[in-house]
Amino acid sequence: MKLNGSCLCNSVTITIEEVEPAITVCHCHMCQKFFGGPFLSLAGVLPKDVEINGEEQIQRYLSSEWAERGFCKQCGSSLFYHSLADDEYYFPAGLFDEIDQAKLTTEIFYDQKPAFFHFKEPTEKLTEEAFLQKIFIDSD
Repeated sequence: MKLNGSCLCNSVTITIEEVEPAITVCHCHMCQKFFGGPFLSLAGVLPKDVEINGEEQIQRYLSSEWAERGFCKQCGSSLFYHSLADDEYYFPAGLFDEIDQAKLTTEIFYDQKPAFFHFKEPTEKLTEEAFLQKIFIDSD
């Protein structure tokens, strides 16, 4: 599915040529701080599959040894999580206009999810340990 999106002030626009219509929710404490709640993420995309305009308006923050996060310098919109290990970008679903065909499929770091909300859709739920084990096994 092709998607067009932007930050709140339209200083940064994003076009993704092809992305899976699956949404993963990350409940980790770092995402909760950065996004102000759970991170409803599209599947990861490589730089060759995304066009970002307004790069000069993006502030990047090295949030760990393996990832950086980007936000708009003008309006503060959270723009992405960038995995440095595999060079994939993960974008918040809310940035994109025509996202209706995407489906919520997975919740990760489920053991860090606040108790005050639950998603109605049935999802695969992975604790921090299960998620890290899965990506470690999948990356071998």
